[in-house]
Amino acid sequence: MKRLPNNAVQKALLLFLKANVTIPVYDYVPEEASLPFITLGAINVQDKSTKVEDMTHVSLQIHIWSHYKGRYEINVLAEKLIHLLTGQQLDLSEDQFWSLSQSVDFYETYPEEDNGYSGILTFEMDIQNMKEE
Repeated sequence: MKRLPNNAVQKALLLFLKANVTIPVYDYVPEEASLPFITLGAINVQDKSTKVEDMTHVSLQIHIWSHYKGRYEINVLAEKLIHLLTGQQLDLSEDQFWSLSQSVDFYETYPEEDNGYSGILTFEMDIQNMKEE
């Protein structure tokens, strides 16, 4: 692994989500934010390089937050996100990376302590470094 794609993935994902969903998407949640909204969570990067290609597998959590007292709103939002994330490749070309594949591996919902529900999607990508060293 010669380069980390973390910042390129986060930047492209934030731009993509902000352009394609109707609720706010935050890297950092401001105090005045109101539900529902989406945040990005933990990111993991695994080296998947070969002798001739610099490749990584990225796993990133996407959190969905809702004040709705049941799972309905979270599930509707998650289904839209899954459709978007698996229907179009993220453009990482500005940072000289290429998305080879994208998928959503995991989805979970759970009630919040005060009220409402949260959901977590695990978004996965296989990425190739296109920058010549």
